[in-house]
Amino acid sequence: MMADRKLFLWMTLAMLGWGASWPIAKILSGYITEHELVTYRYALTVLTMLPIFYWLKLSFKIELKNLVLAIVIGVLLIFYTKLFFLGTKYGTAGLAGALVTTLMPIIVYVLMLLSRQKKPRTKDWLALVLGVAGVFTMIKVWTFELDQIFNVSNVYLLWAALCWALMSIATSYTKSIHPVVLSFYVYLFATLIDWLVFFNPSSGSIFNMDQTFWLGFVFLAVGSTTFATTMYFLGVQKLGSNKGSVFTFLVPFFAIGLSAILLGELLQLTTLIGVVMTIVSLITLNNINFSFLKNKLFKN
Repeated sequence: MMADRKLFLWMTLAMLGWGASWPIAKILSGYITEHELVTYRYALTVLTMLPIFYWLKLSFKIELKNLVLAIVIGVLLIFYTKLFFLGTKYGTAGLAGALVTTLMPIIVYVLMLLSRQKKPRTKDWLALVLGVAGVFTMIKVWTFELDQIFNVSNVYLLWAALCWALMSIATSYTKSIHPVVLSFYVYLFATLIDWLVFFNPSSGSIFNMDQTFWLGFVFLAVGSTTFATTMYFLGVQKLGSNKGSVFTFLVPFFAIGLSAILLGELLQLTTLIGVVMTIVSLITLNNINFSFLKNKLFKN
């Protein structure tokens, strides 16, 4: 029982790390460009993942198919990070975190429907409608003219959600590989490809940046990526993907709350209502049962 509670605590902290990435990215947007962020962030992530390999006794061996998929996912990660960074730069970080993290799994589900990997039932269609309504509530679509709905920030965030959804689908095709090993190669290829193709250090040396930059940058690379990703995968390995995914519903709330604390963003009731609507939609679509949390945490 105590071990379960510790696991839930670590999983919650991992989700806190993911939620914090949104306001921190907005802070860093005042220092560096999107491709500088990609190269610097994932280079540090790769280095800090090396002790994880030693701790978990993992091998660097990878099959050719998984290697090719890691390259594809790495390229998608570059574009996702760029879009997520620009979305927070030109919009509000709390809304960005709430919108993208709830929209991503909905897009995955829709893509699976289009590929006929899922056979929807009536409740699934109703859940999708609820999810879309939740997204529209978050962006307060009723206050916009048609052209405002697709303003630059919203477009960046929609494309970011699509990139992550494609990454999720590509990841599902990998076989017989530890998720931490796959993540290591994804981050490695994202770093190398971005550095070789897109990197342009126009902001000067990061070693001349102030303390605010370094605190945010190290937390984003190590706390939000190395730590959070590793803890999430270890938790999913113990709990199973369906139960482990329950914790991801905390991410938008952490993104909203931390954006209010770190950036002084106003808490919008419409954002919170929209998040709840989309989470209910996702719970319905994925047939998620929360009873295991009660059983693990409160049993005698």
